[in-house]
Amino acid sequence: MKKTALLVLALISLKTQAQTGLDNWIMNQGEFASYWENTAGQAGPPTYVFYTSTVLANVTKVCYNNTYVWTQSDGMTTNMGRFLNPGAPTEQNYTYRFPRVPTVPVTKTAVPMVGAIALLNNGVPAFGLSNAHYYNGTNNNGMGVGTWNVEVYLSEGFVLDTTMGAHPQQQGAYHSHANPTRLYEGTPATQHSPIIGYAFDGYPIYGPYGYVTATDASSGITRMKTGFALRNITTRTTLPDGTVLNSGQYGPAVSATYPLGTYVEDYAWSQANGGDLDIYNGRFCVTPEYPSGTYAYFITIDGNGTPEFPYILGTSYYGAPETADITMGANITIPSSGVTCFTEPLSVKEIQKMDAEVAPNPSNGIFNLKLPDVSGNVELEIYNTTGQLVYSTQFTGNEQIIDLSKESSGVFTLKVTNNGKVSYSKIALQ
Repeated sequence: MKKTALLVLALISLKTQAQTGLDNWIMNQGEFASYWENTAGQAGPPTYVFYTSTVLANVTKVCYNNTYVWTQSDGMTTNMGRFLNPGAPTEQNYTYRFPRVPTVPVTKTAVPMVGAIALLNNGVPAFGLSNAHYYNGTNNNGMGVGTWNVEVYLSEGFVLDTTMGAHPQQQGAYHSHANPTRLYEGTPATQHSPIIGYAFDGYPIYGPYGYVTATDASSGITRMKTGFALRNITTRTTLPDGTVLNSGQYGPAVSATYPLGTYVEDYAWSQANGGDLDIYNGRFCVTPEYPSGTYAYFITIDGNGTPEFPYILGTSYYGAPETADITMGANITIPSSGVTCFTEPLSVKEIQKMDAEVAPNPSNGIFNLKLPDVSGNVELEIYNTTGQLVYSTQFTGNEQIIDLSKESSGVFTLKVTNNGKVSYSKIALQ
């Protein structure tokens, strides 16, 4: 089921399209978080009980200025799936900060093996590639991060739910490791996937489908293939980048007990693997939201829809991440002045998705808008992806012709105000 997103509009002009978006967060509209808990624990077959909590679901606040976007959430959403491990998600009180215009450093920052690495657009964090265990010279009982880090999907994939590829950790922080299908399942595989979140460097994360040719929106759609693959090794004496280890850093030899894929370091990226994505698990490309191009990460799955390493991000960020985000937003506060904020919850009666017919959509420039259940004066405003107002008019009746033929191609947000009710929809210009 496709989530209803409140389209938050930025009312300031920005210099470039390659910027952190404001209109892709799934905002709370009065819903409370709900989840299935395995009440059987580890004692036997799972027994699931559905709970509705008193915690607000999805993103509860967005603020911005010319430099940053801030988000607040409790790290929970509605109808979280049936994760196998015991425990329940709990309120987390996250505040994250994203650069408005991402920067690309020469020296890259490693994506954390453990803990938060990105934020999905429903306010649930995505976590790193390890399950917080490493080989300690004897077994995989080392806790934290080591030289040979246990790969999370092989070790924990069977306990993740199928809606968000997620589960709660021991402190109740619900988080995704791989393939949050709910965030893109409403878009068919024949269309470019939507934005499903943002990495901590400010670049968008898309679902698994993009254009065949990165910079050609007319080139067709294909599943984005990773450039990572298992290394051809039988002993674990070197790292993927060729670093030769000393004997005290060796991992266990490849065996039935420690098969290839046990550790994050069993994988390496290579151009020869024929992937669409670079070592960061992204590429520079055009997208529906960024028709002039942006760097973007993509979710990786195989042809059967099974999550495929590295799942969300590679082992380093392409851009410069906000380091405070990596500590799960623990040290971030929203300034008390100089920012514009959208505070939730908002009543569904005040802001809701538009029940409208727009045709053709996408269009080469002329759209026919039909609105049911309107009376009196209707105010129509259209914004581009940077929050700039590009079209406005007032009319009576329930039909209006919209001419955007002078605008560049891309995705636009329609805002309709009638009798105090505000509603939103999206249209695409080819």
